Amino acid sequence: MTGPAPVPTGGVAAKPSRLRDAAASRRDLLEAAQELFGTLGFERTTIREIGERAGVDAALIARYFGSKADLYVAAVAAERMDDPSLPEYEGLAHIVESMVTRVDRHGPGPILQALARSDTPDEIRTAAQVRLARRLVDPLVNGMDGDGADRAALRAEIAVSALIGVALGRSLGWFGELGAVPADEVVDLVVGALQGLTGAETGLTGAETGGAG
Repeated sequence: MTGPAPVPTGGVAAKPSRLRDAAASRRDLLEAAQELFGTLGFERTTIREIGERAGVDAALIARYFGSKADLYVAAVAAERMDDPSLPEYEGLAHIVESMVTRVDRHGPGPILQALARSDTPDEIRTAAQVRLARRLVDPLVNGMDGDGADRAALRAEIAVSALIGVALGRSLGWFGELGAVPADEVVDLVVGALQGLTGAETGLTGAETGGAG
């Protein structure tokens, strides 16, 4: 008689091990890594836990990705086209609402953790920076370029930096009132504050979708 199957970190049962093709194994490992890195961070996530969550032999990580750091880079850079949390943003209000909502619900994700930590390996930090620019900075730049704004890239980078600071400060409890007020109040204030910098419209889209974090 065999005992119950082990449950990986977080209390979520692993996918059952099964024969599968290489593409399916790689996809399942990548998705498991995204979940665990987002919840536990890079250092606390182990190769064994990723394999258990995916229902795949953890030794395949080395075959498909290389090292744990290589897998992290793949996880933060991956574009999952069927994931509804990766929309095309529709201006500043959409970006602010998505970032605040996502970090409120799930905490800082792998990208924000990679940027905030001082011990992040260079290759992971670079992948996170590229992702952040593509997901958040570039849409703002494109909108400002269309309006003929001066120094659009600098304005967009300042706006995104301020937004990340607000999201992290709220999530990590840096300030009492910032963490206590409802999310929609924070969103309205941040959009109002950044509108003058970016020239964006202040109307919200009403979408609660995922950010780059």
